[in-house]
Amino acid sequence: VTFHHQGIFSDGAAIIRKTPRPTSDDPDEIPVAMLGCTLGGGSLSHGTLYGDIFHVKSIPDANNLAYTSLPLSPHQDLAYYESMPGLQLLHCVDMGRNVVGGESVLVDGMAAAYKLRQLAPKYFRTLVECPTMFIKQRDGACMTYLRPCIVLAAKGGSSKGGKEVANDRESNEDYIDREIVAVNWSPPFEGPLSIHSDLMEDYYKAYAAFERMIDTSISAATDHGDKESAMDEFSQYAFEYTWERRLQPGEILVFNNQRMLHGRRGFHVNEIVESKGGDVQEGASTRHLIGVYTNIDDTLNTYRTLLRDNDPMASNFIRNVGNGTSFVP
Repeated sequence: VTFHHQGIFSDGAAIIRKTPRPTSDDPDEIPVAMLGCTLGGGSLSHGTLYGDIFHVKSIPDANNLAYTSLPLSPHQDLAYYESMPGLQLLHCVDMGRNVVGGESVLVDGMAAAYKLRQLAPKYFRTLVECPTMFIKQRDGACMTYLRPCIVLAAKGGSSKGGKEVANDRESNEDYIDREIVAVNWSPPFEGPLSIHSDLMEDYYKAYAAFERMIDTSISAATDHGDKESAMDEFSQYAFEYTWERRLQPGEILVFNNQRMLHGRRGFHVNEIVESKGGDVQEGASTRHLIGVYTNIDDTLNTYRTLLRDNDPMASNFIRNVGNGTSFVP
């Protein structure tokens, strides 16, 4: 368990292979749920809207884009929660031979934010200072949360955003160079902007630049008044640092939802190809993942106590995990 935690919190994600298919609907016997409970300190989290265990596959009349065959741009899940999920685990149960596309995508949102600050400090400052409304509105759901896309540490190491950051700026012009402690990015679940009209143009320019850095499907050709070479550099980052893989049955993709942005290529199903015996292969036309979430605090607590039990000093060297705070030993 400590090994898996280490990979996830160091690299942002890990793949666990040779996971058996579920043979029961009992949550205590579903492999991905069992793993989630182990990593997350004994329980799963964020089950109010979709259940503790959710099935990602294309269904009719879906109430979420994830349950279609359409592409998903890189994002974080449940950004409209005060504390979005820590880990997300996705167990590939079926990836049929007739399914074309459907590759999973990951990009490190924290690393992209650091690169944005280097490439375009003005855009970076805008995404720090202008809050974004994240929203979930449907039958049984009425959730909103206002937070900036990029959050910086305060002087003492805790997170601040919006007005609090602006107040810090008055006494410290160098606040923009502080540690990045969180990224919040979920385009499918953004509501109306709550910023002054004078800031709108700057916000959308900054938003477009960052979007190019994390989404390879966004073309670099659109002109926003910036030098073409700069826009190419934004897009080049996405192509260079986007991880993409067609998951195979038995693989569980585990990633830090508070640091990594995840997505999916769109997919479709070719005409069913019969096997040599004339029968249709079960699952040949299905893309089916089973998912769960864990709480970031419970997950970190599990990891740190395991480290401490093995090496009292080891827990002092966990990297910033994107949960809104600088690391405090």
